[in-house]
Amino acid sequence: MSESGSPPTFLRLTPGHLIAALAALVLMFVLALDWYSTNVGEAARRVEELAEPRGAEGAQVERKLDEEADFLADREERNAVRPAGVFDLVILAGLLLSIGFALWAAAQRARGRPSRPGRSPSARAVLFAFVTALLILVRIVAQPGVDQSTSIKAGPPLALLLLGALALGSRMATLAERDERSPRPRTDAVPAAGEHV
Repeated sequence: MSESGSPPTFLRLTPGHLIAALAALVLMFVLALDWYSTNVGEAARRVEELAEPRGAEGAQVERKLDEEADFLADREERNAVRPAGVFDLVILAGLLLSIGFALWAAAQRARGRPSRPGRSPSARAVLFAFVTALLILVRIVAQPGVDQSTSIKAGPPLALLLLGALALGSRMATLAERDERSPRPRTDAVPAAGEHV
């Protein structure tokens, strides 16, 4: 139950909370997509696509070739959850923190719990999303391994797009939370003597 005594509901979410939470959920799936491959991995994927097992005996060689190509391609490919080094581990941590804070902010909002000034999960989501996006841009420029043999796949561009949406939504949520905390001027005040309404 929320602090107000009513059950959690998504109807309490502001558009910012909703955008950030949806971007965070999609970003979780992007973590598993391929982020990088090498020339060897790309060639292995082409061989795997061309290998078409047919018949009983003739298909054994094709199947073996298909399996070897798949194994080699998997070994050469990297995604966010299979980091290539320490820098990629930092990126993974930033991605997970961005996702976590955006979802935490939405959960807090759905329960009707007010956020503390300066300690809002939405504000932290903005920070981590921005820093992580910068790290991903650095990684795109300085690819893992030898740049000439490394190719960028769908993961990094999609992650940048979703981090942008997450940061934008979280910023909107932060502003909405701040507006709710700020005192509103009273409109029912009685005018002082000599004041005109």
